[in-house]
Amino acid sequence: MTHEEKLQAVTADIRKQLPRLMKLEKGCLLRMKISNIIGEIIGVGSKENYIVLGEDEVIPDYYLKKNLYIYKIIGKEPMLTDVLEWLNILNVKAEITDRGMLYAIKKDNIPMRDYISVKIDLSKPYLKDQSEELINFLYKFLN
Repeated sequence: MTHEEKLQAVTADIRKQLPRLMKLEKGCLLRMKISNIIGEIIGVGSKENYIVLGEDEVIPDYYLKKNLYIYKIIGKEPMLTDVLEWLNILNVKAEITDRGMLYAIKKDNIPMRDYISVKIDLSKPYLKDQSEELINFLYKFLN
């Protein structure tokens, strides 16, 4: 399995376990089913109630909600905080240190020697921007 496939699998499971990442709000990605064009909700108007997709497509939110069958909701990009929440749901105890190490252990394993660790880049908050090593590490928890 390639790095991209593993990233997609981990991302999909995080979105599945954390439904708030699928809400139609700023940051949510949508794909038009007909053209496969992907847009991101980058603004939601308060008075006008509109949604801006990409740079040039302004859609009234009532239209989007009424015609949601035209779009596939992809969801928001998971961040490192979402990864920690996801690991907790999977019964994995995880900690990130100030030196950028992620330590994790299944909660049913008691001995400290069973901790596994991987380096993360704290300057990159999105999972998609993290190293292949971290994605491989997280992928192991899917099985």
